[in-house]
Amino acid sequence: MARFASHRQSPLAEADYVIVPLPYDGSASYLKGTANAPELILEASEQLEDMEEETGQLVSALKIHALDPVKPATPLQPPDEYLALIRKALEALPKGAVTIGVGGEHSVTVPLAERALAKGGTFVVIDAHPDLRGEYLGSCVSHACASRRVHSLGAELIQIGLGTLSPEEAEFLKAAVGIRQYWSYALEAEGVFAELIQRLGSIEGDVYLSIDCDGLDLSYMPGVGTPIPGGLSWARLMAVMRALTRNGSARITGFDVVEAMPLGGSVITEFSAAKIIQKFLAFNRLGDVKRGG
Repeated sequence: MARFASHRQSPLAEADYVIVPLPYDGSASYLKGTANAPELILEASEQLEDMEEETGQLVSALKIHALDPVKPATPLQPPDEYLALIRKALEALPKGAVTIGVGGEHSVTVPLAERALAKGGTFVVIDAHPDLRGEYLGSCVSHACASRRVHSLGAELIQIGLGTLSPEEAEFLKAAVGIRQYWSYALEAEGVFAELIQRLGSIEGDVYLSIDCDGLDLSYMPGVGTPIPGGLSWARLMAVMRALTRNGSARITGFDVVEAMPLGGSVITEFSAAKIIQKFLAFNRLGDVKRGG
């Protein structure tokens, strides 16, 4: 049975947080291996201390339920078929529970965001790639189309840490509305990161936060399928998460960590991913308390 940090499972009906392991990389277009991440991230989480050091929050005090992994029928199952399996699994979740997706490639975000942003809202994504293609390698729900599909739901997009762009995406962006991008190189200019943090702190309504690990610095997230230099430092990632979870006008209804690809002989990637999930749980719970939740 999948668990986060080996803590006792809360009954699904009572859970405030539901962890959804999604071991899929069927549409991965470069290196494969992200399908191995959910199991290894949860295994690494067993090495975390129960108390998150910044907030003092005991993760064991939270009502967390981890679903069994949503496994594809075959490793190369088409993404549209696999996403249908995810939607089916999500039907059992209690209404108010925050979903925490553990991927797997970025295509798995789409059904999670559909649920979390059913009433509209803002999709905040850290990613080296815009993922705004209409289709890729014959699929409109490929990992390279994830943000495009969420945008088509009517969500506002805030994309952080971008480091590459295709001609098709550049053309789409000329007419697209509701998309704000913070490029990796631009974040180095004076005042730009502070502007981003201010913006995140002023969002209203439901928010989905997606962390594609290739948008993070390779020093603590070396294992990704398509590495791009220039990702967010740990300090800046934490600043982004604090800004969202401390925002009293916003509620994070969904969260995921995707595109981690554990490397043989090193546990840095999966341990960093587990630590990010612990940080989110602690930060978000503290934010809920301040909001009276």
